Amino acid sequence: MARLADYLIVVGLDQDKTGAGEGCGKIIQRFPKKDWEGTVFPQGVEMFCQPGGWRLSRERKAPTFFTVVLTDIDSDRHYCSCLTFYEAEVNLQVRWPVVLLNPNPTPLHAYLSVI
Repeated sequence: MARLADYLIVVGLDQDKTGAGEGCGKIIQRFPKKDWEGTVFPQGVEMFCQPGGWRLSRERKAPTFFTVVLTDIDSDRHYCSCLTFYEAEVNLQVRWPVVLLNPNPTPLHAYLSVI
C-alpha cells in the first residue's frame, strides 16, 4: 500500500554556516527517523528547498509553497513539496526561514485524484 508521504523533513537555517545575511539549510527534524524498507531517504534535499538562497528577513513574509522534482544518481525521481514560513527571532529582530519538505517518489497530485 502506498503512503501519502514517505518522509516529512523540517529544514532550517544552519546558523553555524551563516554569514552576511545568507546561509545554507540543515535538517532539523525528519519523520520517521529511520528509513523505510525499500524507500531510501533522499540525501542532500536540504540544498534544494530554498532555490533563492537562505536569507533572513526583517519583514513578515507570507508562507510560500512550491514543488520541485529531484533526480538521483539512479535516475529515480523524488517529487518534493516545500512549504516555507518565517520564524521570528526576537533578540535579533529578524525572521529565519523554515521549510516543511515532503520528498516522495510519487507526485502529490496523484494521491489527490484518488481521495
